[in-house]
Amino acid sequence: MAVDFPSNPSDGDEFVSGIRTYIYDATKSKWNVKVPGSTYAFNSLGAVSDHIIPSADITYDLGSANYRFRDLYLSGNSIQLGNRTISEDNIPEVDLTIVPETLQLAVDSPTAGHSGDWLWTWKSGALPYARTTITNQAQGNVPLYASGVYTLFNFAAHEIHGTMTQTHKIHLKWIEGAGTDNNISWATSTLNVQGITVAGVNDSQPTEVQRININVPETITAPTLVAPNVTYDVSFTQAGAYTFMGTAHGQNPTLGPLYRGGTYTFALDSSVSGHPFYLTTDNGASWAQGTYAFEYTDGVTGSRNDSGTVTFTVPANAPDTLYYQCGNHSSMRGELVIKDLEVEVNESGNFVVYFQHDQEEHSVPVELRPKPGLVQQICLVYDGASGKFIPQDMGDYITKTAVIQERIQELAATTVDTKLSEGTVTDVATVKENTTFITNLNQQGELQVHTGTARWYAPFDCEIIGISMKLRVAADDFVSMSVKRNDTAVRSDSILPGQLSSSIVSPNFDLLEGQYLTVDVTSVGSNAKGEDLVVQFKYRETTS
Repeated sequence: MAVDFPSNPSDGDEFVSGIRTYIYDATKSKWNVKVPGSTYAFNSLGAVSDHIIPSADITYDLGSANYRFRDLYLSGNSIQLGNRTISEDNIPEVDLTIVPETLQLAVDSPTAGHSGDWLWTWKSGALPYARTTITNQAQGNVPLYASGVYTLFNFAAHEIHGTMTQTHKIHLKWIEGAGTDNNISWATSTLNVQGITVAGVNDSQPTEVQRININVPETITAPTLVAPNVTYDVSFTQAGAYTFMGTAHGQNPTLGPLYRGGTYTFALDSSVSGHPFYLTTDNGASWAQGTYAFEYTDGVTGSRNDSGTVTFTVPANAPDTLYYQCGNHSSMRGELVIKDLEVEVNESGNFVVYFQHDQEEHSVPVELRPKPGLVQQICLVYDGASGKFIPQDMGDYITKTAVIQERIQELAATTVDTKLSEGTVTDVATVKENTTFITNLNQQGELQVHTGTARWYAPFDCEIIGISMKLRVAADDFVSMSVKRNDTAVRSDSILPGQLSSSIVSPNFDLLEGQYLTVDVTSVGSNAKGEDLVVQFKYRETTS
């Protein structure tokens, strides 16, 4: 829009048009836009059709502190800053994408029974993935990351060890539950792999394992799920209980999840004769012999049978909880947990899948997380293969740089020699007394109040000299924990709302060889519960 300036102005005359003030420069016979708060003006330029060249060298500014250019579009040449030239040829390429996680995991279940914990072992790995080294620890959640490449060795698949009474295969499944339907296609299993050794697992012995190679896609898409078809073997072996074998184990166990649309068959052994089997919405409060109170028959074939089968195809409107019940004995009953047939999504919007035995129970949730972004303590290193600077943490840098490893070894050797000559270190016992060790117990994923089952056993008589708590994501309330020695509380602490860490002021206590530590999580946040809790213990060997 053209501005209608006054005629015959004098030098220094000001003129206001809209939001701009102009000042007349008689030496150049032109109106300039006046910069508020300054003693100079600049030209108001629209589109130009020629070079913009100042009339004097190093005299004029392009923009000002108060009036700055929003975007600067340049191509093909350079910017001169003092005596340095910035050009497309000397600006290094930087790729801030985090390298996908590559990790080896081991899992074991060396205890008796059907539903013991899977015990996990892995190394810490790259910094952005927030893992700490664990050995034979139960986990409330095992996170896997988009584009990650994982190798899982299952030490419980073939060889009986520990107090095991049966072997356990493992599958990565889209949903929790029995069977091998809905296994994830990008997790491929090799059933027999010989002579695998992982430190601390099965006493570090070479073992025949099941191997699962997992290549998580960059973009994860849930499939159309297959309605499960599951059979439960039911017998009568002791008064007051239905005994389940095969898919589920135990006396009157809770079954499920059963999925709406799935078909579940209860195969009744001849020993069940006299114990009619039916489904009900009654939790036992209204039971009376032979009345079949609140019997549920939708989708049920063979209700009240005491031999043969009872088949349940779960209807879409089935309640979330049903019960199986004997018509003649009130104590012969158990719960059925019923869910929609869909892949779980947690509060963070991430899919939750399952590492699962092909029988019920014996499962652990797996959060499929997006690849993380940059975190603290990340540096940039030059990658010759791509010709770009990429982010890398110091652990990776040292692992991949032989000269750094050699230099560390040289410095360590020099320090040991110095300490020997000073008399600071005189024998192995002195070294032990002055060596600080670290171990961790953790809860992965979104926090929950939990009585700790993962145990750390003292390898020798020692003193705990430091205890710290760390979160990857802070909570909106206190995150509190209790440290127990052989199931007796010895220390406690809390991380304040909004904070990521805390340390116990007076952490010291003794552990005898073979005693163990556990950690109870006693409170978490309300809405933001906190994520990825690590409790770190520092300890030293004690000598008599």
